[in-house]
Amino acid sequence: MKYIHLFIAVLIVVPTFVISMVVAKFPAFILRLFKADKAADKWMRFNGTNISRTVLFSLNTRVEVSGLERIPAEGTPVCFVSNHQSMVDIPAAIVGLRIWAGFIAKAELKRVPMLSTWIKSMNCIYIDRRSPRSSIEAILKGVENIRKGIPMFVFPEGTRSKDGSLGEFKSGSLKLATRAKAVIVPITIEGSRKALEQKRGVGSVVVHVSVGEPIPTADLDEQQLKELPDVVYGAIGQQFMAIAEKTV
Repeated sequence: MKYIHLFIAVLIVVPTFVISMVVAKFPAFILRLFKADKAADKWMRFNGTNISRTVLFSLNTRVEVSGLERIPAEGTPVCFVSNHQSMVDIPAAIVGLRIWAGFIAKAELKRVPMLSTWIKSMNCIYIDRRSPRSSIEAILKGVENIRKGIPMFVFPEGTRSKDGSLGEFKSGSLKLATRAKAVIVPITIEGSRKALEQKRGVGSVVVHVSVGEPIPTADLDEQQLKELPDVVYGAIGQQFMAIAEKTV
């Protein structure tokens, strides 16, 4: 039943992406011709959010969010920092947190038709994990995005967890936030692997998304910057354990 459900999900999601090229991309292109960039961005965000909802619907997945009121007001330089469990994390974050943020995407996704279009529209940044230079360029582009008012979303573990547990942060993973003097918003995601990677049967799945207390970085001294990864890791880990206790 699991594979039948996933096959049906593919039959729903792929046509949705195809249709989006006409319904979303073409009108946005026309709006940009008339210099209506803000309207084009809003239209792409509206359709991108609906695609995320479609992905979750096709997987019979519901998102429960706590702490939504902690997200800083629009216009605040923000960097969301989250653990990474599943490919479902991004649509869950978009729908649950009601955000339209740039993500750090692996370079291989640039070759995926249609998906690459949406990656570009979200101001995501490609990174080649094998290239130190690519990492530096990604940080610089991310800082530029934040300074332009575009929120960024970082998975400091660098890859998806293989067993759902919280992994170690990669060194330098918060430099994007600190160099932009952004407010870090810790995000904890739990349960998303059950929607895809560890899916069983066709039953419904609940993905829990928790928003932690924002952490300003603009005025941190050298010692506080050194301790920052542990502070953020601790905030995410604490919420991770709290969610796990509630769902046992």
